[in-house]
Parts: sequence; C-alpha cells; structure tokens
Amino acid sequence: MMLVRTVLLLLALGSPGVPAYAWSLPELQGLLQAQPARVLAFEEVRESPWLAAPRTSRGTLRASAQGLEKHVTEPRAETWRLLGDRMEWVGAEGQPARTLRYAEAPAVAALARALRLAVAGDLGALQSDFHIELGGNASLWSARLNPRRPEVARSLDHLELQGAQGRLQVIIVHERSGERTTTRLLH
Repeated sequence: MMLVRTVLLLLALGSPGVPAYAWSLPELQGLLQAQPARVLAFEEVRESPWLAAPRTSRGTLRASAQGLEKHVTEPRAETWRLLGDRMEWVGAEGQPARTLRYAEAPAVAALARALRLAVAGDLGALQSDFHIELGGNASLWSARLNPRRPEVARSLDHLELQGAQGRLQVIIVHERSGERTTTRLLH
C-alpha cells in the first residue's frame, strides 16, 4: 500500500529530475485555429498615467483574411481597420478616413500585426517579431510576447494573451510609457 501511495504522489507532483510537460506554440495555435472566431464582442479598458480615470469602450471585432476591424459602439461610434500595410480610422458621421502607413511607425506595425494574427490564432507567425513565452496548459493558458526589434521595444513593452482551450479571452498591451490597454473578448 505504501508503494501505491508513493507512486500516486510522484505522479501528482512530478518526479525529481523529470521536467513537467511543457506544451508548445504549435499546440496552442492548433487549439485557436480549431475554433475560429469571426465576430466577437469586446470590452476594452485603457489605463494611463495621463488619464484621470480609466476609459472603457465596447463594440465588436471582425476578423477576415484582409485584416481586423474594430467597431466601437461606446462611448462613441468609430471604426478601426488593421490592414496589411496600414491602419485606418473612420469616425461616426461619415468623417473621412484617417490613415497611418505602417512604414511610418514600426511599433504600430508590430502591434497591429500581433493583434491581427492573435485573433486569427496564427501565433507561430509572430515569432519573427516577438519572443513568445507560454504559460499554463491547454485548459488555461497565457502567452507573453516580448518585442525582438529595439525600435518596437522603445514603445511597446510586451503583450499578454490569455485564454482557455481554443479561445483567446484577454489581450493586454503594456506600453513603455506606462499605459495599458486590456481587451476582454466576449465569446
């Protein structure tokens, strides 16, 4: 009976000298891509040392082959499009679109690409721009993305992705300026 208890204890705690199972980026990517989310409701909180109080916005995210479209419904209507080569902003009342070409802003380019690919579940494609550290397991996971390029790291400290099984649930953007944006995806 003592031998059975010892074996069960070793199985529960892991054997000394034998590393615990570390799951991989391809496994996480497989889970995310098995449950593609095309349209998701979101709630986003922006915190900044320069704001008197955090700002909350709500709306929907729409993922497509062309990019990621963020329709904000609260506190005011606006649309953000993260496309392959640029970011576009359109106001509520038919205001002309404002465009920022990624060639002009490397940190914005890296962040936009990371958001597009994360929502699409293509985390492997982010390895060229970010060091990716996985935590947890398939039931409850996290991924920390640290920028590889110094020109991106000057503005962007890191990104955190959190989820459960094949669902991305939270995206947190940590900027060097002390600002933080937390986006909760509502499946």
